[in-house]
Amino acid sequence: MKSSEPLRGFTGSRRYTLTVIPPLPQPVTTALAAGRLTHALCLEAPSPALLRDTAIALVGALLCREGNGSLCGACPACRKVLVGEHPDLMLYDPDEDKDIYKKESLRRLRAELYRTPVEAPRKVAILQLAERIPAEGQNLLLKIIEEPPEDTFFVFTAQNRYRLLPTVLSRVTCYTLPPAAPADCLRRMKELAPGHTEEELNRALLRCGGSPETGAALLKDPAVQKRYAAAEEMLAGLAMANPYRVIAAAAPLEKDRAGYTALLETLAELLANPALREMYNLPSRAAAGCRAQIAPLLQMCERNAHLPLVTALLTERCRR
Repeated sequence: MKSSEPLRGFTGSRRYTLTVIPPLPQPVTTALAAGRLTHALCLEAPSPALLRDTAIALVGALLCREGNGSLCGACPACRKVLVGEHPDLMLYDPDEDKDIYKKESLRRLRAELYRTPVEAPRKVAILQLAERIPAEGQNLLLKIIEEPPEDTFFVFTAQNRYRLLPTVLSRVTCYTLPPAAPADCLRRMKELAPGHTEEELNRALLRCGGSPETGAALLKDPAVQKRYAAAEEMLAGLAMANPYRVIAAAAPLEKDRAGYTALLETLAELLANPALREMYNLPSRAAAGCRAQIAPLLQMCERNAHLPLVTALLTERCRR
């Protein structure tokens, strides 16, 4: 497979098979059954694996020949989707190809979507972890998202929808996926990071937001543990309207731009965690407002803004 090509067919060493079909959000299922699904959606969840699997299940429902609003798993189209062989499904995954969101690749995507579907009556592009698309790349896609070719669908996935440009976000319909059930998440965490006590597992489970990959990293990686502890301290400061607590937690990383950026991204992730919001008595509406404010602050970090100023702006803009 050529570099920076979509995973059409998932061939070679990157072959992918969907073995468990995750449920779709109820509004999506209803819209599919009624034939009223919007052409551009964004699925949001902390787990990249859950995002990818749900996006593929959604594409299967769109390409299914039975037309009953779900992936039947039995028709030829569904069988091809399940083993990654459908020619009208394109998956762009930056974890598989770090160059997939370069301008040249996105221009090829635009051109490809204007071609006639090979087998199905429609074409679908999955843009996995779309917040990693550079701003210039997101702007390249604006027109085709707003005025797509007939029977063309986009499925964006994101761990943080607010990292998408506002102009893109306003053109997609967003759905937040429910986290994995605690028992399922715990089982997968034990597989990824064996040998930990129940206390350690439960502490990681509370903070991982239903993402077993994050939970395993919290169990195994001291740097991840340190970053999440600092982000949680910042969340506590925001919940208590205590700017000094936020500033003190962020200060050690204000001389490390990459580390500080990761800290803000982790804070955004924790703000989306219902269990932590409840623990710190932070209303979901206030948390969503803070998450929205973090996105432009991350852009300031990318533009080499003075990091103590970014922290000060965070405390001011997230004031309860």
